[in-house]
Amino acid sequence: MKSFLCIILFLFPFSLKGEANNGENDQRFQFSIIPIAGQDKVEFEILIKNEGDEPLSLKFPSSQYYEISVTDPSGLEVYRYSKGRFFLQALQTVKIDPYQTYRKIESWNYQVNGERVPAGQYTVTAALLSRELNDKPLSNKQRVVSKVNFNLPEENPVIRNVKATGDSGNYLITGESKGSVGLFYIVEDGHVEYITEKPIRTKRSQEWEHFKLEVHIPKDKLPDNGSLIFTVYERSGEEIKNTYPVVLEEF
Repeated sequence: MKSFLCIILFLFPFSLKGEANNGENDQRFQFSIIPIAGQDKVEFEILIKNEGDEPLSLKFPSSQYYEISVTDPSGLEVYRYSKGRFFLQALQTVKIDPYQTYRKIESWNYQVNGERVPAGQYTVTAALLSRELNDKPLSNKQRVVSKVNFNLPEENPVIRNVKATGDSGNYLITGESKGSVGLFYIVEDGHVEYITEKPIRTKRSQEWEHFKLEVHIPKDKLPDNGSLIFTVYERSGEEIKNTYPVVLEEF
């Protein structure tokens, strides 16, 4: 199933990073946003990495530490993190020890006014909203920004909302499917198949129906490093289509 690897790398671009514009101050830290685009949502990993040998102290005017916005190929904004949210209006401080990283995850479900946006290349921009660095004021010229493009995939017409829970080789998979073509799955890490192709029992209805299954892999068979990936897809004869990969666990 080597063909799945390209799909997985497309949907989960782990190495993608923006460059922080750190201005004139020698801040000795890296601010970046990493978009991880799945079938039903994109996760934004926010990273503030202290690259110096002294503690880092960032002060914020509220409990909102960053702003995130997404624009479509025409430049129209389709998502803003702060929209509809409320933040504590009081000074906040984030301290990061030397060579440590502050990490947060935010997500967007590709919806605007209840409708999914079209597939294509989108741009996410994250701005760090700190006012002081190590008790020294930051000017507008020292605004820290990370900007990254990512590919938003086509909506899967027959598989959606696939989620995985569990660890150490024992996982519960849930999701929804519809259609008259057989549904199958494999578990692999891009190189080794830990579970070869197996069918998923469904009613093969034109209405959305839930499915649930358990996956078990002996601990001594798990990969030493990399990602263990569950991929569900349709198969009709030799044709495989509508693949939907989900990371079970990272090692």
